[in-house]
Amino acid sequence: MVFNGLGHHLPGEDSGDAVIVLQVQDHPEFSRKGSHLFIERDISLTEALCGLKLVLKTLDGRSLLVENNPESIIRPSSIRIVESEGMPIPNPHSNRVTYGDLYVKFNVTFPTALDKDTCEKIKCLLPPVLPIEMDRTREDVMEVQLSDMEEDEGCHDDNDDSDNDCNFQPGIQCVHQ
Repeated sequence: MVFNGLGHHLPGEDSGDAVIVLQVQDHPEFSRKGSHLFIERDISLTEALCGLKLVLKTLDGRSLLVENNPESIIRPSSIRIVESEGMPIPNPHSNRVTYGDLYVKFNVTFPTALDKDTCEKIKCLLPPVLPIEMDRTREDVMEVQLSDMEEDEGCHDDNDDSDNDCNFQPGIQCVHQ
């Protein structure tokens, strides 16, 4: 920020400018883009499906009781907005201050395993699984099982020297001319 004419002043000379350099320090929970604030919260699958209440502590020390009703399911990585709870936006033409929004990204925590009885109870509550119609006796049909991948395992191919981090984003592709 530059304050013109407010710097050091010597008699008989023009005043210099005062220059102030601010460095924004990262916050452990909030990130900022313009006047908007962003925060992530982990919630249980039950909270995602059946509604939740959680408390968010604001930067100015207030506590916001955030509620989501059960009719509105929170999907993994979904983002919800708390309006006017972001950073202040001063209006130079009035004394009224408006605020940006607070964006909350929800990470839904799933159970690591379910017993057979719990699975049957869940199946009774949720929409049915659609049956797969396939002739399993055909030669070109093979049944396989999914297995878990350890988080630190990675997606390495023994014949590939690149650092493949299991990123499912499309890579660079050739364009034919």
